[in-house]
Amino acid sequence: MFTLRNKQLWWLVLGMGVMVLCGNVFAEEAGTEPASGGSFLEMAKDAGFMEYIILMVSVAGFALALQALVTLRAHLLRPPELAAELSNLVQEGNVEGAVEAAQSDNSFLGAVAFATLSNAQLGREAMEGAMMDSGEMEAGKLMNRIGMLNLIAAIAPMLGLTGTTVGMILTFSVLSHRADAVGTSEMAKGIGVALVCTFTGLMVAIPLLVIAFFLKARVTQVILEINNDCNEMIRLITSGGAQSEAAE
Repeated sequence: MFTLRNKQLWWLVLGMGVMVLCGNVFAEEAGTEPASGGSFLEMAKDAGFMEYIILMVSVAGFALALQALVTLRAHLLRPPELAAELSNLVQEGNVEGAVEAAQSDNSFLGAVAFATLSNAQLGREAMEGAMMDSGEMEAGKLMNRIGMLNLIAAIAPMLGLTGTTVGMILTFSVLSHRADAVGTSEMAKGIGVALVCTFTGLMVAIPLLVIAFFLKARVTQVILEINNDCNEMIRLITSGGAQSEAAE
């Protein structure tokens, strides 16, 4: 079955493929020796300190993205075996066993289920309130990690534009002092070197934005599933049998 999660994964793979293809095309075009000379790597070296800053930011950004892709997987946030175990225990009326099972698990589902089931004796409103408070807290932690990717994706183009601006200023400063000694090819090369920073910043920002969107959609889907799990447990507990067992 082609679910929403599978569609998001395919869009991620397609987006990354397009980015890699475009990057290769631009690199090959820039790598051809023009009349003014210099490959893309040489131009990147000539771009100055801002290019190195962008590269360091890119390393941090893609390291965070890789960590998030590994740790924010659906089966880690909401272990299917834990969801089934909690449902079975609550259906059997063993709320204390469900509390212990949730407490022993460090996942998103475990934290929210523990907060919900710990208030089983206080009634539906207490359980729903605990579920909402715990869910918002845990979701906030995950969204903060995704927010870091969005922040880096927003900073990278700005750093690129800063490097380009500095490069253009230096290029025109040289022209203003010795315009007769600078040829058209040298001026074009200087402008090209300045634009390398913008290109690098965009190549960092676009993949990170795609990854951040994919992760946000994944976490949102998991939050909805966990909300349904906890609401079902609340319904079972307050339906009669499980609640009486918890009271004993």
